[in-house]
Amino acid sequence: MKYNPDGQLYKITTVFSQFTLLNLLYIISCLPIITIGAATAALYEVTIRYADEERGELIVGYVRALRANFMKATGSFLLLGLPMVALLYSSLFWFSSKTILASIFAFVLIVTAIYLFIVLVYCLALIGRYENSFRQTLKNAFLLPIADPIRSLALALIPIAAFFFVVLFPLFKFLLLIFGFSFVIYCSSFLLLSIFRNQQA
Repeated sequence: MKYNPDGQLYKITTVFSQFTLLNLLYIISCLPIITIGAATAALYEVTIRYADEERGELIVGYVRALRANFMKATGSFLLLGLPMVALLYSSLFWFSSKTILASIFAFVLIVTAIYLFIVLVYCLALIGRYENSFRQTLKNAFLLPIADPIRSLALALIPIAAFFFVVLFPLFKFLLLIFGFSFVIYCSSFLLLSIFRNQQA
């Protein structure tokens, strides 16, 4: 059997290996914790470009984007991520009170935290996709969930569903380490592209 570099099997294995390496780079980039925002913005940049059929080098593009967007993405992660975590932690306290009023307040906190999570996703994706000032990027990120609430909710459900799969099925923990993060962000990229195109129309 002759080896065909243009064959479908070669293309599939090449893409799989690239996404696997990309996933590994992403995990390593996230280890300092504070770099999660920059790593995620870089991953959004290369996967959105790939989903948009612009292709390009996934690995080289990721490293380049990680350096280029580091300050903006880290600032966004701290500005939006810390309040989101604080809201979720506070909701646990109010739920533990076991009163109707406390439960309602806890529910409001959770909804607000989900909204901030969606805003953070938009913000990191916008940083990776467009050249804008930090202030304008934040403004756009806060307005997009209001402009397109249904698809914005779907955007939040993709990583949430992935999280529950990992918790419920141990095998998914292994898959997450191999290519899970890059695959989840890649799936989200198609939805983000449709939202961005709709807002530009």
